[in-house]
Amino acid sequence: MMKAMLIAPYQGLAETAKSLNIPDDVELDINVANLEEGVKAAQQAEKSGYELIISRGGTASMIQDSVSVPVVHIDISGYDMLRVFTLIRGIKKGVALVGFENISQGAATLCNILEFDVNVITIKSSTEVRGHLERLKEQEYTVVIGDVITVQVAEQIGLRGVLITSGKEALMDALEEGKRVYHLFHKVQNQFSYLKKAFKAAPFPMILLNKNKKVIDKNEQYEQEIPHPEISNSPVISQIVNRVLEYNAIQWDETVSQGKLFRIQAFPLSGSESAVGVILYSSGIESNNKAIQISNPGHIPIIGESKQTRSLRESLEQYANADGGLCILGERGTGKQAIAQAIHFEKFGKTAPLVILDGNVSIQEMKEFIAVLNTIREGSLLLRNISIMSLEKQSKLLEILGHASEKLQVFTLANEPLDSLLIQEKFNEELYKRIAKNTLHLSPLKQRKDDIPSLVNYFLAEFHAESGSETLAIKPEAMECLLQGDWPGNHGQLKQAVREISMITKGYYVEAEHVKELMSNMKDMPSKTIKHGIPVNGTLKEMEQKIINQVLEEEKNNQSRAAKRLGINRSTLWRKLNP
Repeated sequence: MMKAMLIAPYQGLAETAKSLNIPDDVELDINVANLEEGVKAAQQAEKSGYELIISRGGTASMIQDSVSVPVVHIDISGYDMLRVFTLIRGIKKGVALVGFENISQGAATLCNILEFDVNVITIKSSTEVRGHLERLKEQEYTVVIGDVITVQVAEQIGLRGVLITSGKEALMDALEEGKRVYHLFHKVQNQFSYLKKAFKAAPFPMILLNKNKKVIDKNEQYEQEIPHPEISNSPVISQIVNRVLEYNAIQWDETVSQGKLFRIQAFPLSGSESAVGVILYSSGIESNNKAIQISNPGHIPIIGESKQTRSLRESLEQYANADGGLCILGERGTGKQAIAQAIHFEKFGKTAPLVILDGNVSIQEMKEFIAVLNTIREGSLLLRNISIMSLEKQSKLLEILGHASEKLQVFTLANEPLDSLLIQEKFNEELYKRIAKNTLHLSPLKQRKDDIPSLVNYFLAEFHAESGSETLAIKPEAMECLLQGDWPGNHGQLKQAVREISMITKGYYVEAEHVKELMSNMKDMPSKTIKHGIPVNGTLKEMEQKIINQVLEEEKNNQSRAAKRLGINRSTLWRKLNP
């Protein structure tokens, strides 16, 4: 049974409705009220459990903006217009019709067909009526046709107002339309109810935010796992919502709350509300562990004017369109990760995530890695330090990749070819085929010194934006000093040197004396410290892992020699590599 309320803007409409043969499946009640009073009546009807409102003209439009139940408009039919024109057929001139577009459009067409001399005026708001009628009176019009508000104002200023009434036909059409809308509304409500229940019961924490970053709703898992409101108010959440709305695409990021790492997946909701859904994957791993990272990196420029770098820039699209995994080989600090990110951006732009997996990943983290990868339809996976990954983990990685999206681009970063590990049977052959179908070799900086000026200027600009450094450029003789260095630590070492130089420079330009002083100090330092210095940060366990990885790299992954240098036996080394 459909419970409907007719809000009749005039008494005659109510009387017409009472004479209708109402269908058995409709309970229709009637209330006479116009405009603001009609809105109040409709709001009260909604509170009383009415499921449908029927009204007409401006009253219906105002009600529609004020209630959440469906509102059906009674259309002005051709019969209605013919009735009112018949009433005034004896009046040859001085007739105008003033009404909203739903009345004026049909009236204008009918007047043209029947050659009635009627001035048709369209209004967009009821506040326009008085001004139009006063001008019509000055022009000696005597009769005004329109809706209730038009007739009321006409009588107030001394014009004859003729009301366009709705007949039984229009009312019955509205009832039939109401039944259709009512059933559709209930169908949508049921579907919404299921979606609401699914949202509430989703097995991962989720919130919905509007464009102002205000929480619209949150599910049960969020209430249980995320008791800290600062997460939803964090700058990371604000930034990711902005990116989703800007690109209309899924975005990824990470945030930390009370020492716990959360991976964030944010996605646009369809519709015009500009709302964003945010899923928070609780890592369960210490927040400073970076074995797995996920983000939507921006554009990474490939800096330099050497022949090799220019060739790489020109080939970027070719690498982006190549099938199969890409292994990027080069010394530490040659920009392997930056190149991978540049190819990723060339292929996907900012609409797809880049997942970074480090070779020291634990078994627990690999389980999380599966969950993360399963949510990605397209994007890139970047493998770092894979040479230290055990055969067991390699097999697990191969299995995971077997179930990943076909649109997943895999990059592997390596300091030397993986063939040697394959020959030593320390690398899974099938995994090798999967990730190293294509190869890209990056030359060390000492073989492409033409890149140094561009890199130095890029670093100076970066430091200026990052920390407000006043150093803006480098004198030619100072640049010449930098070109004399071999830079065994490649881009990383050069960047650190430029940072130090910019800090000791007092003016806007780097002088040769500053560079000479730094270069002299660098020559006095042990080469391995320059090339492989380990930062003293993170937990003791993490620093131990970094030391082990560095020694393994220096010993070309020979575990016996690495264990000997570390002063431990091979079995202890194996356990530390496979926690």
